[in-house]
Amino acid sequence: MGNLLLKSIPYVLSIAGGVFVFDFSQKYLQDPSWIDLMNNVAASLLAIPLVFLFYDYSNYLVTRRMNKHNHAKLVNILDDCLLKILAQMKNIIGLKRIEVPMQDINLNYKKLDLNPKYLRAIKNQLDNLEDILYKSDKISVLDPQHTQILSFVAQEINQILNECKYNNSMREIARYIETTLSIIDDWFYATGYAARRKSHTKKPRE
Repeated sequence: MGNLLLKSIPYVLSIAGGVFVFDFSQKYLQDPSWIDLMNNVAASLLAIPLVFLFYDYSNYLVTRRMNKHNHAKLVNILDDCLLKILAQMKNIIGLKRIEVPMQDINLNYKKLDLNPKYLRAIKNQLDNLEDILYKSDKISVLDPQHTQILSFVAQEINQILNECKYNNSMREIARYIETTLSIIDDWFYATGYAARRKSHTKKPRE
């Protein structure tokens, strides 16, 4: 809205100039031809800015509505991506289910199941997440806070995959998994996932 107000300043000044020219011609000019000329100038100063101002404001409203729609759509896509990551994390840490929002999860690093199938599925979702982040950054749809949370998620998952590939320290892997789950929980909290899920599943009144 601030950018719109700044852009409207030249138009407002032009309109004010049109009012001044019209008022000046009516008060101080006697020649009808000069009065007609100044009235035409005043009309141009008034009409043209109003047209552009109305166009800019209409464009702003349409763009804001489209951005809101795109944001909601993108958040749902990211929810799906993170839920798929959670499904694989559930398999790795041996839980039957993971509730969202999550409670504190204490992992037993000795019971981690680092099945390559689960790790490949997580890697695929990580690639998907990074691709979404790259595209959303270009069109500035996500809030900076949301982008930061997702960047932390991607960073921690990379730590998990690298640890599995190079060092294979079960303690470190468990620590990275706990951090990842905590950050994913931050995402669902920041985006109001519980409220959104409730609104989607709420039955319409008969």
